[in-house]
Amino acid sequence: MAERSIFRIHHEFYILTASLFFGDLGTGILMPLIPLYIKHLGGGMGMDLEIKSALAFCVFGLFAAVSYPVMGRLSDRIDRRKPFVLAGLVGFTVLSAACASIDTFEQLLLIRVAQGIMVGVMVPSVLAMLTHISTPDNRGRSMGAYSTVRGIGSAAGPAAGGVIAVTGGFGAGFYTCAVLGLISVIFVGFFVEEPHISGTPNGPNAPGTYISGTSGTAWGKTGCLPDSSNSAANTKIRLLASAAFTTMFAIMIIATLLPLYETRLGASTAGLGGALAAYFSARLIFQTPMGMLSDLIGTRSVVVAGLGVSALLLLLIAHVTTTPEFLSLMFAIGTAAAAVNTPALAFGADLSCPGMVGQQMSLFPMASAIGMVAGPLIGGVFASYLGFAAPFYFCAGLMVVVGALVMSRGALE
Repeated sequence: MAERSIFRIHHEFYILTASLFFGDLGTGILMPLIPLYIKHLGGGMGMDLEIKSALAFCVFGLFAAVSYPVMGRLSDRIDRRKPFVLAGLVGFTVLSAACASIDTFEQLLLIRVAQGIMVGVMVPSVLAMLTHISTPDNRGRSMGAYSTVRGIGSAAGPAAGGVIAVTGGFGAGFYTCAVLGLISVIFVGFFVEEPHISGTPNGPNAPGTYISGTSGTAWGKTGCLPDSSNSAANTKIRLLASAAFTTMFAIMIIATLLPLYETRLGASTAGLGGALAAYFSARLIFQTPMGMLSDLIGTRSVVVAGLGVSALLLLLIAHVTTTPEFLSLMFAIGTAAAAVNTPALAFGADLSCPGMVGQQMSLFPMASAIGMVAGPLIGGVFASYLGFAAPFYFCAGLMVVVGALVMSRGALE
């Protein structure tokens, strides 16, 4: 594979990532359209706008989380990835166009359920394909590059969605998402090849290169073995997914409490939006460098450092007093989140076993989806009944516990 690579990343990785970019951009466009569109729909059984908006996002996350392991296991069983990616993109395209023709909130809710399932169909196979294409010595930088391209779509999409909705209406926004999804369908269909490695589980790009060390507890480099080693791999992948969960959990707590920050800091809507932009910008900038760093010095050091710094920053964010401080801390915690997510995802790919890549890698998006749902619920309840800082302390403590577990599992090199 080395003969056709750029920056030590195989060319097929760039083809797949570029093909998926248009769908990711469309997904970003949907983010501001959905809650704004709800105001123009009938039905809803008299629920407040805030509740309806929360439901629209929660059902998406819940059904995606449920679908991830099921579809990951199914793709492993039939040893095919590309059909699942295409099915998810086609579903996204059709459902985006369907949003332009609905009249009630209940119809939107059904579409959001279907969209969550379509994401669950697609993402595990995407991660499996990325795992097959990358190699153990470049998975950090490869996953960082993929996350960066996705981040560009997620960052540019909301701004584009707002502009399209203002200038052309919601219908134009939804049809734009459908067209972008169709472009990804065409690119994946014609330019992305189905990876086949099931017959060479110990090949240079095979997953499972890192499983158990000679001591039985270290996370070393001896290959993926059956039975007990698979069980050990599953445990370690769940732990890495738990680390990724904590970063999503943290940002959703912060996002949920933004209205309270508006009062506490006397901040403007633009200032709070800038703080969120600082977080996502930092993640976008540092995902690839953190992946490269984990390739150089080992995953454990980067993940544990990221969790520790994130925990400390959460405590500071809970007691911030000015908008500039809040913005600076949000940029810093975005950087720390990049140090957790990209190395964890890359090492999860190394730990995954041939024949189980889809279901094992599905744990990462499932963990993020659970964090997306749990963050607002726990953040709101804890802040209301235990005080504003309570959810921050809870999440920081969780990060410390997960970091200690990662440390105790041995070397992630």
